Formats: sequence, structure tokens, C-alpha cells
Amino acid sequence: MKVVRVQTGVLAVLLASGVALTAFRPQPTDEGLVERIARQLGEFYSAAQQEKAYLHLDRPVYATGETIWFSAYVVDATRHQLDSLNQVLYVDLLSPQQKVVARRTLRLQGGRASGDLDIADSLAAGTYVLRAYTNWMRNAGDNFVYSRRLNIWPASPLGPQEPTDNATAAGRKATGPAGAANKPDVQFFPEGGYLVEGLPGVVAVKATDVSGRSIDVRGQVLNAQNKVVVSAFSSRHAGMGRFAIVPGAGQRYHAHLTLPDGSSADYPLPAVQPTGYTLHVVESSTDFLVEARYRGAPGTPASGPVQLFTEVRGVVAYPGPRPVTADAPAVWRMPKKNYPNGIVHFTLFNALGEPQCERLAFVQNGPAGLRMTVTADQPSYGPHAPVQLTVRVADATGQPVATNFSVAVSDAGLSALDINAETIASNLLLTSDLVGYIENPGYYFREQSAATAQALDDLLLTQGWRRFVWKEVLAGRAPAIRFSPEKEIVLTGQVVSEHGNRPIPNSQLTFLQTRPAKNITTATTDAQGRFTFLGFPLRDTAVITLQARRSQGGSNVIIRPDNGPTPDGRLLPPLPSLATAPAGVAAFVRRSRQAQAADLDLHPEKGIRNINLGNVAVTAKREAVPRDDPRRLYGATGGTVIDFANMPQGQSGMSVLQLLQGRVAGLTISGTPPNMTAQIRGSGTPLFILDGQRVDIDLITNLPSADIESVEVFKGPEAAIFGGTGGAIAIYTKRADPKYKGADLPPAPGIATIKLPGFYQAREFYQPRYNALLTNPPLDPRTSTLYWNPSVRTNAKGEAELHFFTADGSGTFQAVVEGLSLDGKPVLGSGTMVVRGK
Repeated sequence: MKVVRVQTGVLAVLLASGVALTAFRPQPTDEGLVERIARQLGEFYSAAQQEKAYLHLDRPVYATGETIWFSAYVVDATRHQLDSLNQVLYVDLLSPQQKVVARRTLRLQGGRASGDLDIADSLAAGTYVLRAYTNWMRNAGDNFVYSRRLNIWPASPLGPQEPTDNATAAGRKATGPAGAANKPDVQFFPEGGYLVEGLPGVVAVKATDVSGRSIDVRGQVLNAQNKVVVSAFSSRHAGMGRFAIVPGAGQRYHAHLTLPDGSSADYPLPAVQPTGYTLHVVESSTDFLVEARYRGAPGTPASGPVQLFTEVRGVVAYPGPRPVTADAPAVWRMPKKNYPNGIVHFTLFNALGEPQCERLAFVQNGPAGLRMTVTADQPSYGPHAPVQLTVRVADATGQPVATNFSVAVSDAGLSALDINAETIASNLLLTSDLVGYIENPGYYFREQSAATAQALDDLLLTQGWRRFVWKEVLAGRAPAIRFSPEKEIVLTGQVVSEHGNRPIPNSQLTFLQTRPAKNITTATTDAQGRFTFLGFPLRDTAVITLQARRSQGGSNVIIRPDNGPTPDGRLLPPLPSLATAPAGVAAFVRRSRQAQAADLDLHPEKGIRNINLGNVAVTAKREAVPRDDPRRLYGATGGTVIDFANMPQGQSGMSVLQLLQGRVAGLTISGTPPNMTAQIRGSGTPLFILDGQRVDIDLITNLPSADIESVEVFKGPEAAIFGGTGGAIAIYTKRADPKYKGADLPPAPGIATIKLPGFYQAREFYQPRYNALLTNPPLDPRTSTLYWNPSVRTNAKGEAELHFFTADGSGTFQAVVEGLSLDGKPVLGSGTMVVRGK
């Protein structure tokens, strides 16, 4: 047996004895079947250069009005070493309706970055999604970006006090009343891929509700004649389980299940194949025993011996070929010691080099090779007391290990609310290589036991895996590259037809940047209708208007800026009410609300969202845009309001300035698009405000009136708050108003306005320094998270010392440390400390 680590352009071959390591470049004339497969897989890995991202958070649960503190690790997907291919990382917070409600664009340095996300007090509580990715990561597919669900509870004194239903009206309409759409999703997965007549097989089962949350089921398997062939089976952990079956000739099977509510339902099993291969894997403490069987047409033997090919992130192992029949299976024993920890991918090839069966399993070679200890200098502390934490990292022999890590000290009770939250180990070794949502990933790594090993194997029998597709690898097709590595902030997107989403090549683009500096340029889309603009400021937010035309001049196109990965669209599970929430949630919410209320008492300006102007005469009959609309700059309301949304002429093809001509006393509009001018009472060019952002007139001259909700005109003293002398015109678009009944309208043809943030400068976590001279210290806002340090590195002794002060509150706090060694091994550690009350 050979063990191979795939390298760029070279295969490093380690003999099974483990005594020799050589490198060679195989020649096509010299290589056999399995060597060719190994070479092609190596070429794929070299070309793909896939990445992974992970976020270490300061705690597992949050509340509205709080801040998420995070430390980012970006590594190469094979060795898990900190990666520097990209220098731009995006971190998004998605609402329960899967809309981006907050985003950070971060500068990566050697694969590391840190930041923070405020959970606005105006957001509803619910299940949110936190995701992180580089654009290069998206070449592997949106399923392989970092994604984590977060429970965000209602605590802001300014927001709602109970969780709201996560389902949108559209989602409720789609699912309707209890019925087929609300029927649990139960799927069956034959081991190796197929059920074959007469060959013993194992079938895994996975059951979830409509939001993807696991449910428990039990039942029987029946044949087409409703005869019981599997008398009983049930799910074990997270809605997953398995049963054994020997399919009969010409049979179809179905499962009769009892669901959690006591009702029953029938689900079909996959069809039985008359011929084919099966693959079965049995795990022991040291080996994988792999068995392959074959059933052909009567009198037709297999085309030749079969070959087993295995790999873990580029470490390839393959034994010799074996003959196979239904009665005489091919059997291999694969030692775990030949692989690094992680998912091992078994593939069975026939004699022609065609993949026939696939199976995933997990390699866990004993306990973690690196040991991290976290020790406090005292068993307990009083309020405002200095704390010293010592973190030590060593290998199995006790030698110090250089490690990059981040550390959070938070209320220990919060960890108990999500004890199976993911860690850097569960992410890098498991979830980052699987498609789809993994429930409670930390469960599989909390302890090594027969139960967790069985649950992990059930997971790998049911969860998708597509880091690569054999058909593409064996055909020698290079991985599709849609996104390039980013060294700076870029704006990318695609121009498509207004109806049909067909890419528009050679579309003429006009690029107008109005902030922070004015810049105008032109470009042409490529054969796929895509465009890229570079050279944006590092810190400021750029405000850009794009205008697209077909090469023949038509404007019936849609501009689609890249806005990150596409959410899967599945409804997220709702939070329970506070009365029925898990123990500890109510106390956490109460403490958070009290802390935020005390902070508002000290800083009442934080609760003021709008500044109302006095002595403003509103001459319109109605307010088209409410006074508390966040798009109002300084909360100001104009003296003259033009309600475009309810104006018949507002649905015409005229531009907004054309429609304003002659409708407002004292406002003079001259010219034709795109060259138009405006004056109010001869006092010069007014200020233009589009959805709360000051813009130039060039940006709005082509805005179609059908996209406008209302326009407000500020004359003379009314505009003083904006600092100008020529008045002001505030324009509110329909698409920027989330409450507008047409907010889900498609984008405006031929034009798009984009805000492109610069690199975010992470804030410093509040760390006061107390001393005996400070007799009346201010209120300490730290309640749930006591200390956060996103970037620490051990010294030559493998140690790091951390210093901070306790806050006002008391209780037990847990220090959680996560990081990576220089050679890509995940490191975890934790410790507790007690703070006594006054």
C-alpha cells in the first residue's frame, strides 16, 4: 500500500513501512491506473487552491443591542495552514429572512483578521446566520463558505421584547396550512450510493423538519407487497440512524414511519439496481475494514479487478487491486495511522478506472496531539480585581508549540446554552468539508466514545460531500474559476437581460463614483456579461452609480452587483418565547437589558434616532415617508412633499427631474437627461439627498420616476440643517424602503446604485484599568463578555500571559481559547474563574 500527499506538480510518496520519503514526477507512459488517478487529483488540488474560513466568537449566544466580537482564521483547505492567497475577507450577518443586515469588509494579514458586528436594537430577535468568505472561496461553491447559526434574543430596551416568527409572509404562504409542504423531510442513503439486488447493504436515514432541524422517527421497511422486511429501526442522534437490508429482485421498498407528533407517513426508498457494485466500511480503533461486492447480469462476470482509492485532503492511500464477485467480496484493511485527522473519502474504481461507489468516514487518531492549558493566577476574584491568565501550548512530549490564538472570557452559563457549538477543530476537520447545515457539530468532538463515533459515522453516511467531482477530475478539466484572488477591494457583477437572466456580453458600462471622491470611467462586460472595477479607497465607503447599455444602445438590461453567496432560501427555525426558552436564557436577557438600559441612562443620545425640526410648514396632504424613517438625514422633513408612489404620472418612463419640472413653486429644472440643472429660488444648485446619502445631481438625472416613492423639497431656512444655501431635494426610492409593498420589485433596468464599504477598522474591546485611587468608578458595561483578545501568539516557551480586570458583576466565567499551530493543527483550551460579589 502507498500513501501519497499531493503537492503542486509533484507527488510525494511514502511507502507503507514509513521508512522512506521520495518525490517524483510520474510520466504518463510509466503510470498505472491508480497512479494516473492520484496525479489527476493532485493537479486538481494544485489548480483549485481551495480555502477555508473560521470565526472564533466571544460567546455562543447574543441579544439585540449587543456586539458580536470575532477573530477570523483563513487557511488553505488541505494543510490548514494560515493562508495569504487573499487579502480581503467578508463577514455578513443574515436575518431570519436571509437578508444581509450587517457586513464587514476586512483586511487579511497572513490569513488573520478581527472585527465586530453590532446587532442593531431595531432588529427583531430570531435565528440569524453569520457567514465569512473570501471571493476566491466561492469558486468551490457557495456551500463551502463559513456559515453558523446564531440565536439572538430580545434584550434592547428600544426594541420588541419577545422573539418574532422567522417565517416571512411569503414563506408562510409557500408552506401553507399543515399538509404536504409541512411534511418532515426524510431521506434514505444507501451506503456506497446504491442498493443492488441480492447484495447486503446498509441504508442510512436522516429526518428533519421544514427548517432543517432534526426530528426523531421510528418505523419499518416494507416491500411492494406491504410485507415487512425490516421490522424496526429508529433514529439515534440528530434524526439520523441506519438499518441493514438485502434487496430482492424487482422489488421497490418504502418506510412506514411514526413522526414526533404521533402521526404516520410513508416514504419511498431509493430504487434497487439489478446490477452494480456495493461498498461497505467497518471501523475499528486502528483500521477501516472495507468490503466491495459486485453483481452482474446472469453469466456476466466483473470486467476485471477493482481498486480502492482513499484520500484525506490530498493524502492519498491505495492498496493493490482485488478480484470481486457477489459471493467473494474484495476486502482491504486500511490503517488509520496513514491519514491525518479528518474526513477520509473512499472511492471504488472498476478495472476501467471508472468510479463506482463512494463512502465517507472519519479519521480520529487518538486524542489531540497538541495540549493547551488555561490557568488563572487565583481561584477567585472580587469586583474590579486584576486577573492574569496563563496559556500554555505543548505537543504530546511536552515541547512548546508556536501558536496563533484568540481568547474570550464570558459568562459560563452562556456556554451551557450551546454546549455543542462548533469549534475550530469541528469546523476545519468536519463541517468545512461537508455540504449543508450540520446541527450541533461540537457534539462529535466533546468526547471520544462509541456513541459519538457511531453518530459521526451516521452523519457521514447522510451528509453531502463535493469538494471535487470525479467525473471532472478524471476528464482533466480544470476547476471553474469565476472569482479571482483579491488583494484590494473590488466591485464585481454581471449584466443580464431584463427578462430571462441571459448574460449580456460587450455591455457598455458607465461608472460614476460620487463619494468619497468623484470619478467617472467606462468599461465593457466580458463574454459572460461580467465586470470588475478596482482602485477603491481603503477606509471610506464609496458610493457608485452604474449605468449599462447593450452594445446596440438599449437599456433593457439588469445590473447585478455581486452581493456574496446566495442563501439556500430555507426557513430558519424560530426562537421559542422567553417563557419557554431553555433555562438560563431569561436571566441572560434580563442582565443584558438592564446593562443596556443603564447605558442609555448615562448616554441618552444613543436612544435618539431622529432630530425633529421646528417651524417647518408641510404643505403636502400626507407624509409619504414617515417621520421616523431611517433614511431621513438628521430626521428632517421637507416643506413640500411630492408623492410619486400615488401619482399616475409617476409610473411613466420619465426621469425624476423631468417629472419635477413645473410642479414645485420656486424650483426650476432645465435641460434634458443626462444634462439637467436645478435651482431653488435662484439660490444656486440645491443639495441632493438620495435615501439618506448626499449625492451629486449626476447620480439622479437618470433615475426613473417609477422607482421613486416620494420627493421632499427644502427651501430657504428649511435647508439650514444641511449646511447649504441653495436648498435641498431629498429623494426616497421604493427599493430602499423595506416596508414598501413593492420593496421586492426587480432592480431598475439599466442602472444600479451601490455602496461599497472600505476596510473596516475593528474597535478595541473595552478593557478598563482600576486602581485604589479610583474611588467612584463609572458603570462597567461588561456583563456577558469580560475579556476579548482576537490575536495572541505564544512565546518561545509556548506560553502567553493575558491581563485584565473583573467588572461589576459576579459569577463563574469561562475562558475559551482557540487557535492554530504553525503547521495547521487546531488547538483548543478552556478554564474557569470565579468573581465574588461585593
